[in-house]
Amino acid sequence: MFKTVAVILVCDLFLQGKQDDVLKKLLTELSYLNYLVKKFSVLHENERIVTNELKTLSKQFDIVIVVGKLSNDIIFKALANITFQDRTENTKFKAVLDNLQESNNYQLPVTCKLLTGNDLVYPVIHMQTIFVLNEIYMENHLNILKKRLAQYRSETKYKKTVHIQKNGNTSQILDKIKNLQTRMVCQNNSNKISITLESTNFDDIVEVEKTIQREFSNNLIDSYIINSDLENIYADPDDRIQQAIEVIEKGLREYGPHNVFLSFNGGKDCTVLLHLICTVLKAKYPNCKSPIVCLYVRSKNAFPEQDKFISQCQTYFNLEVITVTGSIKEALNKILLMKLNLKACFMGTRRTDPYSSNLKVFQMSDRDWPQVMRMSPLLDWHYSDIWDYLLYYKVPYCKLYDMGYTSLGNASNTVRNPSLLYHDIYLDTEIYLPAYKMLNENKERSGRNI
Repeated sequence: MFKTVAVILVCDLFLQGKQDDVLKKLLTELSYLNYLVKKFSVLHENERIVTNELKTLSKQFDIVIVVGKLSNDIIFKALANITFQDRTENTKFKAVLDNLQESNNYQLPVTCKLLTGNDLVYPVIHMQTIFVLNEIYMENHLNILKKRLAQYRSETKYKKTVHIQKNGNTSQILDKIKNLQTRMVCQNNSNKISITLESTNFDDIVEVEKTIQREFSNNLIDSYIINSDLENIYADPDDRIQQAIEVIEKGLREYGPHNVFLSFNGGKDCTVLLHLICTVLKAKYPNCKSPIVCLYVRSKNAFPEQDKFISQCQTYFNLEVITVTGSIKEALNKILLMKLNLKACFMGTRRTDPYSSNLKVFQMSDRDWPQVMRMSPLLDWHYSDIWDYLLYYKVPYCKLYDMGYTSLGNASNTVRNPSLLYHDIYLDTEIYLPAYKMLNENKERSGRNI
């Protein structure tokens, strides 16, 4: 997905000797990973200059790598400036620096993350698609950074297995389906056929599975996703991912997989949550074949792209989507009357959402509402955490986000986010950047409620 890179060198003197060699190695590694270094800037150690360059290059290029001395805090201040964030003491960062007997400031912008290797070395500082490397530890940082960048460049693969019961014209139908734009491998036994679908395109694999469902409507046994990221997600060092997994596991343990549902409108937050729930179900409940029940509270003027994506997710993730047009309260009442076993609802709510700042991870609905346990595994996630997960694990998401929308309401009250409007100097035209380019999370809902 990502291709272009800008490298910023922050120093008052050009690097020399060993550090210069390592910098050349960085450029070589980027080339090896099939990245194009489109811009190389050498800047003085000046907060305003670094801030302006970061702001510009983060819009123009997919990845920005900053190299410099981090003891003087200029780069961290610049990161805080472009994201409009406060800097706070990062306890993990402090522990590493104390171990290295480094004396520089422990304060980082709130959404900064640390990328570390197996050893307790100075971490790569990571904020969305900006990576900060300490010139003193460049060699270690290259090894850490390579894994992250390689994942971004790796080919997206969507894989599913579908089982169908044999009938008289099975072979003829399969021959017709094989002409569609998805790799398909069939294995036969005496009673059923196992079909493995694989594609680099989400639309294509969903279309093929829908075709199979139509052609074999009376012979379809089951289907399931082949999740190659399960172990990586469970081993991810990101605290917020691990906390979300713990909440999902607790919710499934206390209420049971058959007694919970997901509030799902195709937005970015609930898409991350859906992917995490599928991952936990595969890891902890591998024999659970029931579809995940989802409640879609549909607006009267919903985006067609939103409806299409929900339909695609219904097929790909094996969902039972119950669509209700009306208020959230009415929709909750309807689904709880339809399915009396449902006791708890997974929600993609974050604290920055309206009226959610004081919400608890597990909290019953208000007394004058239909009674259900609200479970919010992503409550303490930031906007950047959502996009880090979607982009790193290559989770399919609604196409509206690539068009400049950052928060989805409906077509009547939502426009593309004005803060993503950008003059492309190469095309000499105004364009909207994709949602993951937005660095100021306070502007997330700027296109809502117009």
